[in-house]
Amino acid sequence: MMSKDRAYWISQAGGWGAYGLIVATYYMYVLGDSLHFGLRELVSILLMCVFGFVITHLFRAVVKYWNWVKLPLIRLIPQVLIANIVMGAAYVTLSSISERVIGISEQLDFQWNIIFVAMSNASLIFLLWSLAYFSMYFFRNYKQEEIERLKWEGAIKDFELNKLRSQLNPHFMFNALNGIRSLVDEDPNRAKTAITQMSNILRNSLLADRAKTVTLGEELRTVNDYLNLEKLRYEERMCVATHIDEGTLGVQVPPMMIQTIVENAIKHGVSKQVSDGFIDLTTYTDKNMLVIEIRNSGNLGQPDSNSTGFGILNTRQRLELIYGVRQATFDILQEKEGVVLAKLQIPTKLQ
Repeated sequence: MMSKDRAYWISQAGGWGAYGLIVATYYMYVLGDSLHFGLRELVSILLMCVFGFVITHLFRAVVKYWNWVKLPLIRLIPQVLIANIVMGAAYVTLSSISERVIGISEQLDFQWNIIFVAMSNASLIFLLWSLAYFSMYFFRNYKQEEIERLKWEGAIKDFELNKLRSQLNPHFMFNALNGIRSLVDEDPNRAKTAITQMSNILRNSLLADRAKTVTLGEELRTVNDYLNLEKLRYEERMCVATHIDEGTLGVQVPPMMIQTIVENAIKHGVSKQVSDGFIDLTTYTDKNMLVIEIRNSGNLGQPDSNSTGFGILNTRQRLELIYGVRQATFDILQEKEGVVLAKLQIPTKLQ
């Protein structure tokens, strides 16, 4: 992006150069019959451009020194108008003196009606310059502030996501280690297998912490390790079924999110069943959305799904931070007696 100072100098030179061409064209083609256009007239136009350039540059210095851009409009407008009148007077005075010096005018003309018209025209030119200058200033600063605001919001989102992930990992590890502990005395060999699966989950968890999203395929590998770990604990009390659409495996999803929902399903559903507990995981796409459905045996304690615990609240917060409000949804409901449905809908592409 072009620097502010460079853009200003280019605009100044280009603007006053264009003004000089307009005046020269007017002299040659409109006043050509009554005014001889020669070297002296060309020098006069050049000086007019120089005067305008210098006066507006000094005005810019005043604006910057007194920080006029920070003034409210009710104070800024009258000050700019007064400054334009002063600049118009200075411009007309300098132009009249230069014409006298180079010999276009034989004497200084102090006819007040002519002076008033000349000052009005000059002030109007400077007013247009001021409008262009302040408009560009406010537009450029608005864009810069918008960029800074987006950066700040991004930093806040990253911080909140990291905070949620830091809460998630200890929560997951605590429950998984409790599952392994129950096997240590009962069946040491199966406990070793569980520890291997636990190490796989932890490795994936550490890798996942470095990214905002992972592919669904990677996430399901972690979920599979976790379910195998839990099957060692629940044995015949838990049956696992999956219905995975192969076309969904490349879709990006938040890491450890599905695992958290599955963990919640086991903790609040399967673990309370004496027998015939189950987890059923299904994925498919619907238009531009990835749909993940997790069914488990059990019943919701309350119909209000907003009070279902840490994992659910964490899931909703992460979805809002990553995808924006209402772009991704998560609902948990009693599908029928003895069956709880957790439904996650995620855009197939990040905006």
